[in-house]
Order: sequence, then structure tokens, then C-alpha cells
Amino acid sequence: MKKVLFTMLMLLGIMTLAACAEQRDQVPTFSGVDLTPEISVGESYTPLSGVTASDNEDGNLTSSIVVSGWNADDVNYVGTTTYILSVTDSVGQRSSLTVKLTVTGDGQPPVLTGVVAEQQYSIGSSPYNPLARVTANDPVDGDLTDEIEVVGDYAYNEAGRYVFAIIVTNSAGARAKETVVLNVIDANIPAAMTSDPITITLWHAMGEANQALLQKYADSFKDIYPNITVEIPAGAGNYDTLKNNMINAITAKDMPNLVQAYPDHVAEYLNGNAVVNLDPYINSSTWGLNGADAFEDIIGSYREENSQYDAYGTFYSLPFNKSTEIMIYNKTAFDFLELPTPETWQDVIAAAPALKAYGDQLAEAKVRTDNPGLSEGELAELIESAQNMIVPASYDSTGNAFITFTRQWGGAYTGINYNDFTGQYLWRDNANTMLAMTFLKDNNNIITLPEYWDQQYASTPFVNQQTFVTIGSSAGIRYNIPATDPTTGEPVFEIGVAPVPFNADLPDEKAVIQQGTNVSVLNTGTDMEKLASWLFLKHIISTENTIDWAMSTGYLPVRTSGYTHPAYQEFLNNPTANQLPISMAANAAYAQSGYMFYDPAFIGSSRARVQVGLALERIMLGDGDIQAALQSAYDEANLGS
Repeated sequence: MKKVLFTMLMLLGIMTLAACAEQRDQVPTFSGVDLTPEISVGESYTPLSGVTASDNEDGNLTSSIVVSGWNADDVNYVGTTTYILSVTDSVGQRSSLTVKLTVTGDGQPPVLTGVVAEQQYSIGSSPYNPLARVTANDPVDGDLTDEIEVVGDYAYNEAGRYVFAIIVTNSAGARAKETVVLNVIDANIPAAMTSDPITITLWHAMGEANQALLQKYADSFKDIYPNITVEIPAGAGNYDTLKNNMINAITAKDMPNLVQAYPDHVAEYLNGNAVVNLDPYINSSTWGLNGADAFEDIIGSYREENSQYDAYGTFYSLPFNKSTEIMIYNKTAFDFLELPTPETWQDVIAAAPALKAYGDQLAEAKVRTDNPGLSEGELAELIESAQNMIVPASYDSTGNAFITFTRQWGGAYTGINYNDFTGQYLWRDNANTMLAMTFLKDNNNIITLPEYWDQQYASTPFVNQQTFVTIGSSAGIRYNIPATDPTTGEPVFEIGVAPVPFNADLPDEKAVIQQGTNVSVLNTGTDMEKLASWLFLKHIISTENTIDWAMSTGYLPVRTSGYTHPAYQEFLNNPTANQLPISMAANAAYAQSGYMFYDPAFIGSSRARVQVGLALERIMLGDGDIQAALQSAYDEANLGS
């Protein structure tokens, strides 16, 4: 009994301490703030009238409130003006609010879009542009973007806090003014690497074989920096688990030094202030990506994907294991039927009757071979069931299928609101998205999804010759290689690999999704550990290592020099028998590299992908109600917003 009582008291004490810690850690709060006040032109106005601030630890902080961007003259202009209220407590925790004042009078003011009220810039990043992605539009004058002015001083090469205004005025004298607070910080990159021992950790979601390759690169990195040890623990199992582990680590302030991540995961980590701005490292004359490691050598679409996280193109990750989708087809069937390799979805539709008949014959022959003692009536039932499983073409990923067809039909999927960096779900009422879904619904007996066979991927039906064209990841091509015929020692059939088909009616809308993860340096450890982490990231994406990674795994080089290197060209053009499938996939991927795309990454973008995938299942395999499916996906995606 005493032990139980003692344990309860200990738990109570821990809970009390936790509650106190939570109470102490609370940020200051404002009271009495009208975020959208409205006055008439010329009317007097006081920003702090009735406004107070307090903190659980410090009490009343009203006298510490700072008003940024307010000018008494603002009341004399018809239009809108923003200013920022901020207050910091004794432990450095800061709260801020943006107030938008509307001054009414004759005429309508212009509207500014894309202004981020509070920004942080690291010295050494790409040159700061205060008007990046900022636009202005006026109901009378139209586009006024070229008329936008920046009023106030800032210095992006000197640490400090700067306040300036972005202003646009229309021909009637009405204006829009938005205040920006820019915090310029020093990245504190060490000028020289220490000789003291350093240990850094990389978290990933790879299997044993790819983990062994990562360890190989860690070992070669240690040859360059003998004092740096890179620990690479076993993979998390899958990327969702890895993300959850990272969220827990951020909360516990016990993060690794580097992490493998999809862009939407990085967006979540960035929201928790967990990732390092890589711009100062990329641009460093000592440690940066230059010479043989030139930054511009990284493939352009990969650079774009990794600089999408804010209005200024800041890099919070760099590409590592990249793939795309490709078309894998049963070359034996196509050759026997004298069918050309499909280039468009319309080609696939045209080839479908012959492929269906071919598959039906194979299915019947297999049923008869496997069931020699059955009557014709019994065989007929089994044959019909087997032939029902024959569908000419398939698409591995429901989410990717929805997004790719939407792109190829000129539709809309998601976007980002650059005012607040929230995601936008655009598929619900878009006419071209509806057309893409209608095409898939109307042809769902020709193009289907793995779920038709109760499979996660279409590779199993493909090797079983239940489907003859499949769209899947270039990194997963080995799963589509058929078994060897025991009587001949040869594969049951020969595969072919080609680019993903496109919409023949909209050839300019060719699109194939860019896949794979990137690597981020995390905001943990000392400046020296961050430098070591950056140097290891730089090491694993070097030309030598990106080639080795690509040839060993089926992923793609992240550098142009990787593709053009003699060793990789030999791999593409004269592969060994063991290399052949990966080489075929790489050639197809390279052929379509000019129209690879990526989707905006924001908190909730992975949820959107799941929901549109479920919508496509309903459209192709369920009740076929396109409008209801798109609406349901929209509603479910917004539940977590």
C-alpha cells in the first residue's frame, strides 16, 4: 500500500511540475484588440486604445507592447493599412498580431496580395527581394504590380530587426499599405572545421539494402573528415512512421541532425521551426555548392521542388532519392499482336480490344491446364471468372493517377495561398478535372487500379498477365519482372519500358509526376554539428555518389553531371544483364524529364493526396458519382485544416 501511495504521489508531483512548466512556457496574450477596425478618412485613431497584454509569469505587459508600421498620417488615405503589435516576455517568448485598418471614403482601394507580415532572413541566403510573389490589383486601374513601392530601410547583410512598408496607390489616390517586419539573422557557419570528435545522426525510412548504401557513404565521408561519425540507425519502416517519429522528436526537443523527408513533411517540420535554412550553406564560398559540386548542376525541377516552402525560394531541403513514374508493358504481347508502343492514352484505348482478347486466351489456357479433370460446364465458370480479371491497363497509385490525369487534362488539384501559406484544394469545381475523371470512368474497363484485384500495387497482376500496361515508380521496376519459365529457363514474357502516356488531345499538357524524398538539416546541436550535417548532405548528392546510388537502387541521379558521366552513360546504353531493368527505367525517365512536375507542399497536402486517391477509387470502382466523390474528398481534406 505504501508503494502504491508513493507512486501516486510521484505521479501527482510529475503532473504538477509538467503543468507548471506548461504554465511558465505560455506565450504572452493580447486583449482588447480589434483586428479589423474601420474609420472614416481623416478620423483620429490610436492603435493601442484599449489594448492590453499579459503573461502568466510576468503579469501585465501592456507597457512593453511595440507597434510596428503605424504612422499617424495613415488615417488620411482611403484604403487599407496594416500594422503589427508585438510583445515579448521575460524569457524571450514573443506574441504578435497583425491589425488591418480600413479607412473609408470615396473610391475603392487597390488590393495587395502575397505580403508576408513577419519574415526571417539568414545572412548569406539568396539576395532578399521584399516584393517576391507580391502583386497588386485595382478595380479601376487593373494590375498595379509594377507600381508597388517599398518604403523604409532594411539591410539583408546585417543582423537586426527592420520594419518597412509595401505600398501601392491607384489613380484616385486610394492606397493599400502593408507592414513587414524583417528579422535578419546570422547563420553562424564556422569558418573552419574542428578536429574534435563529432557525431551526427541521419533518420530515414529505407530498407536494409539501401541503409547499407547510406552507411557506405558515411564511411567514405569519414575518410574525408576522420573526426566526424555519421550514425545511420535502422529505417523507420515507412515514411509516415518516420514523420510521426520526427513530430515526436520535435516536441521532445530530441531531434536527429538530418532527416529524409517528402516536401509536405518538411513543411510540417518548418512549421515547428525544426529545419535549417540551407541558403547560407549553399552560397558559402568555403563550404558551398560550387566547383565540381555546383549548385546549378542539380536538376532544375528538383531545385524548384526544394525551394517552394516560402515566398523567397528558401532551400530547406535538397534532393536525394528521386524517382518518377514510367510505363511498363508486356512487350511479348505487343509484339505478338503487332501493336505499337503506346505514346498516348488514346493509343492505350485503341490497343485494348486486342490486349483483352490476348489475355482472355491466356486465362482460358491456364484454367484448362490447372483443372484437367473438370467438365466443360465447370470449366466455363472458372474461365469466365479468370477472364473477368483481365484488364488491359492499370495505374499503380490512385493518388498519382488522379493528379497526373488532372494535369494532362488541364485541370486543377492543389495550390498555395501565398498570403498565409495555407493550402488550397482546387479539384472540386474545376471543369477540366471533371473531364479527366470522366475519361477514367468511361474507360474503367480498359484502365483500372490495383484495388480491382485487391492489390496494393499492379505489379502482381502484371506479372500474372492479368494486365499488360502498368504505370508505376521507376524505382520499383524489379517488381514487374515476370518469373522464369521452369521448362525454358527464360522469363515468362519480355517487358518493355517507355514514358508515361499523355493526352493526345492536349499534347502541350504532357505531365509526369516527380517522386522521391529529399534530405533536410535539422535545427539541433551545435553550429559545428550543423556544418558537419551540411557537409554530409553535400557528400551524398555528389556526382560520384548520386551515380552509385542510382545504379544500385533504381532511383535517378539528382545532378545533370550524373546523367552525362561516362559511367552512367555506359549503364544507360550498355547495361549488364543484372542492370538491364534499372537501366530501362532510367532511360524512360530521362526521356520524359522535360515535363516532370511536383505539387505544392503544405501542411495537409499529404491528406489531400489520400482523399483524391479514395475519390478515384469511388469513380472507377465504386458508384461512379464523380461530383459526389470530389466533394467528399474536398470535405475530408478540409477536416484537418
